[in-house]
Amino acid sequence: MRDINAPFPDTAFWQAYAGRFEGLLKWQDFDALLDRLGAAGGEWYVFDPAGDAPESPCRDLGATLDEVRACVDPARNRSYCGAAFTDDRADPGFVKIFDPFKMGSACGGSADRVLPRWIISRLKPDPLPLLPDQSEKKRFFARLTG
Repeated sequence: MRDINAPFPDTAFWQAYAGRFEGLLKWQDFDALLDRLGAAGGEWYVFDPAGDAPESPCRDLGATLDEVRACVDPARNRSYCGAAFTDDRADPGFVKIFDPFKMGSACGGSADRVLPRWIISRLKPDPLPLLPDQSEKKRFFARLTG
């Protein structure tokens, strides 16, 4: 498993991730973004940051966009979207899409960082570090407790 709370690696991908993004609050802007992505062509990487990074670009971006829509559409009863962020509305190169039902809360009740469900990017992603081996942790605590 990946350590979602670890510091982000110092790579071009994670620097872009931490860059400036614009949130899409209107549903028509969200739909327009997905339409632009579907029509853009070229190579796109689709990445779940809690998992392993893909070695190659996505073969079927359309299927991924269908999956995104299926996840986000049940939240359309809300007056705003708020689940998508892009580096450029007109010519996106990096998009973060959150599961609208797992975005955390404003009160900060969880200690875990909330990551997007999908990152769709022209940049090849780098994975987050792996969690330490649980048996390694147990050995460490066993040495402390004698």
